[in-house]
Order: sequence, then structure tokens, then C-alpha cells
Amino acid sequence: MSEVLLREILSELGGIKADISSMKQDISGMKSDIQSLQEGQASMKQDISSMKKDIQFLTEEQSQIKQAVLETNEQVKQLSEKQNRQYAIIDVLSSRSIEQEAMLKRIH
Repeated sequence: MSEVLLREILSELGGIKADISSMKQDISGMKSDIQSLQEGQASMKQDISSMKKDIQFLTEEQSQIKQAVLETNEQVKQLSEKQNRQYAIIDVLSSRSIEQEAMLKRIH
């Protein structure tokens, strides 16, 4: 009977060893998964850092574009005012020219 008991114990130990080996493989797989997650996280951090730099660059460019638009608007306003003054001058000169032609016709 002690031999049978010893065989049962040895059989149980063999099962326990198999279970431990399986658990070691599972743990090894989990470690590999965790490593992959950590690498993915590091890659995402780099991507986020790159995006932040891109956003900062775009924000600076947007500010420069706004400034250029404001300056252009001011120049357009100035040109429009000059053009309106020129139209007024042309109108006055045109009226004078018509008056002078009428006076010349009366003289001749």
C-alpha cells in the first residue's frame, strides 16, 4: 500500500509540475504582452510629442497668417481710400475740362 500511495503522490507531483510549467508559460506570455504594451505606449508618447510640436508650429503659422491678413486689410483700405480720392479728382477735372471746352466754344 505504501508503494501505491507513493505512486499517487508522484503522480500528483507530476500533475503539479505540469500545472506549474503551464503557469510559467502563461506568465511568460503575459510578460511578453506587457512588454508589447509598454513599447506601444512609448510609441504613442512619441507620436503625441510630435503632434504637439506640429500643433505649436501650426499655431505660430496661424498667428503669422492672421498678422499678414490684418496688414493686407489695412493696405486694401488705404488703396480704396486713395482710389476714392482719385475718382473725386477725376470727376472735378472732368467737370473743369467740360467747362473749359464750353468756354472755348463760346470764344470762337
